[in-house]
Amino acid sequence: MRIFLWQVRIVQMKYFSFQHFRILPALLLVSLASASCNSPTPTPPPPVTIIVPPAQATALLLPTATRALPTIAPTLAPAATRPAPTLEPTVAGPTTRVKIFLIALDDNGKSGKKIGCDDSVIGVERVIAATTAPLRAALDELLTLRDRNYGQSGLINVLYQSRLQVESVSIASAKATIHLSGTLRLSGVCDNPRVEAQIEETALQFSTVRDVQVFLNNVALDKALSQK
Repeated sequence: MRIFLWQVRIVQMKYFSFQHFRILPALLLVSLASASCNSPTPTPPPPVTIIVPPAQATALLLPTATRALPTIAPTLAPAATRPAPTLEPTVAGPTTRVKIFLIALDDNGKSGKKIGCDDSVIGVERVIAATTAPLRAALDELLTLRDRNYGQSGLINVLYQSRLQVESVSIASAKATIHLSGTLRLSGVCDNPRVEAQIEETALQFSTVRDVQVFLNNVALDKALSQK
């Protein structure tokens, strides 16, 4: 009888063990689910606020490389063409042309009439108001020049330092008599033939004049020059 009871217990224990191991996985799943449901929900960390100084914030906002913008040059309208300077005065009304005579230094007669010191005397045209006394007008034009150099021509005016004026001009028997007054200033002995040539050739350009006699302050010009 005892043996039978032990056998029954052993069978019961075997059955219990077998049933226990069959339900063990299910129990584990239920336990995990329960633990999952009962565990507290994790709280997310509070946001982190980073304070950046204004200077650094400005630097962060700027691009790391700035591309240079192309420079567009403004288109300028062409400047008005300036008229070339003229050596002839603007004359209103009727005009005429006369010549005044200037000096080409060391030209030795290549460009005009040869005079002392191997220079040449050369005539250049000027426009003046129409007049019945062209010889006197030509002399006035010559004596009013105040520049030594005549533009870019290479010619010079040795009378530029002098202050002379025409007192009278007369023509008789193809001889012109010219009276001048004022102060004559020269720069050397070679200026003597230059002064004579400038005045005399200005008179000799006219067909009615073949000889010239010049007085300065009532003294013959050649004598006045010899006293310089």
